[in-house]
Amino acid sequence: MDFKFEGENIKHKLVDMGLYRELINYDTVLEPGKISTGYSYPIKAFEKFLGYYDNYYKIANNPSTSFNTDFSFVYSACMYTKKDNSDMVILDGKPATGYVDRYEKPLEIFRKNTGIRGSFVFNIKRYRKYSEAKGLSESSAVASAVSRSLIKNVFGEMAAKDDSFVSRYARLVSGSGTRAAINGPSIWLSYPGIQEQNSFAVKIPADVDKINYAIFPKNIDYQTSNAHSEAVRSIFYNSWLNEKYKKLNEIIDGGFNIELMMNRAMEDMYALNSVLLSRGNVIQTAESISLLKNFIEFSKKHEGIYITGDTGPSLMVMSADKSLLNQFLETVDDLKIVGSHHPEAHKKRENEFRKESEEYFQSI
Repeated sequence: MDFKFEGENIKHKLVDMGLYRELINYDTVLEPGKISTGYSYPIKAFEKFLGYYDNYYKIANNPSTSFNTDFSFVYSACMYTKKDNSDMVILDGKPATGYVDRYEKPLEIFRKNTGIRGSFVFNIKRYRKYSEAKGLSESSAVASAVSRSLIKNVFGEMAAKDDSFVSRYARLVSGSGTRAAINGPSIWLSYPGIQEQNSFAVKIPADVDKINYAIFPKNIDYQTSNAHSEAVRSIFYNSWLNEKYKKLNEIIDGGFNIELMMNRAMEDMYALNSVLLSRGNVIQTAESISLLKNFIEFSKKHEGIYITGDTGPSLMVMSADKSLLNQFLETVDDLKIVGSHHPEAHKKRENEFRKESEEYFQSI
């Protein structure tokens, strides 16, 4: 299969549906010392991705789809300074020394694209409904919030409200952040050969409000970066991509039917785990495997319920039938969090976060 050809075909379909258009260019409104904020909720993927065609620009090998969840959210504050070589990131009150590569490269590309000199300082804070977990896409919310605060600081309010424009730069921090920036059901257009400026996410007409869902947070010491590098080495990787393009076309041609998308999320989770397992990477724990077994037995007797997960043992169960979801949840003793749509938890933290950020920026 020619993945560039298939990607272009999907792009044409999205254009014909009025979902995809080229990005608007915005003028810079830089003001040294100005503080801008942005927030984001993380995503849960339907069609997933692993492996980059272009790791520098974070161009994935296939388009992917998702919707936003409410298990956590992230705030980011950004301040611009004319001083060169002074980029800095504070994450949850501490210097993000372990994430230097994650922000240095995106800012390098951003400055190259815009011609801006100077530096940016970020204060980032995560707000969780759980303690520690892997596979809940926190990085997507971080990337999206950081990008929105940066875009607002450099290009102003109108640009910051352009979700697709924000998603282009969120992509440089984390691929999944591309979709988190849309704040709703979305598809990230990415495939071999796509131009960097055309790889961003757009909203899709999928009725995700019909999804009743709950997450089972579970933790494991495994880096998503390892998953990206290992997946592309799997003997099953190209077959997985072939299936992805086939299923994506079916979903698009079917008008983004939510039942099909939930089922696809489950299928793709099993495929993702198989691809990683073929490289000796086990991303499940004894607890999550037990939960999977429980779900499989339950689903044999009940149609219309689905389970999915990303690069970690945290699993999400979902159904268009709320009573069916609740029935399953009653069979499991594991810690669980029931999700919702259109969350507003960030509003209660907005003033507090901005005050904390202003105090921090004044202290440096």
